[in-house]
Amino acid sequence: MSKINGFTLIEILIATGIFMILVMVFVPIITQIKKEETVLSDRRSIAYELHDELQPFIWNNKSLPNTFSKRNYNGRIVQYTFTEENKFIKGCAQWENARKTNETFCLEGLAKK
Repeated sequence: MSKINGFTLIEILIATGIFMILVMVFVPIITQIKKEETVLSDRRSIAYELHDELQPFIWNNKSLPNTFSKRNYNGRIVQYTFTEENKFIKGCAQWENARKTNETFCLEGLAKK
C-alpha cells in the first residue's frame, strides 16, 4: 500500500467551493457597507454645510425666501432652501444620495432682531 501525501481532486474542489461561497457572501456585504458609509458621510457633511449657510440668514437678516444650488466635496448637487416660518428661519438641503434616493435635511434657527 503506497502512502500519498498531497491533495486529491475532491479536496481541491471542496476548498475552491468553500472559498467561492465566502466570496459570494462577503463581497455584496462589503459593497453595501461602503455605500451606507458614503450616505452617512454625505449626510453629515451636508448638515455642516447647511449650518454654515444658515448663519447669514440668522445674524445678517439676509432676504427670505432664498433658494440656490451648490456642489459639495463629493460632487453631489445640493439644493438649499431658506424660508421664514413663524419666528424661525428654516433651512433645508435636498440632494440625491448614493442609493439614488432623494434626501432632505432641515435646520431651524431664531433670527436675531
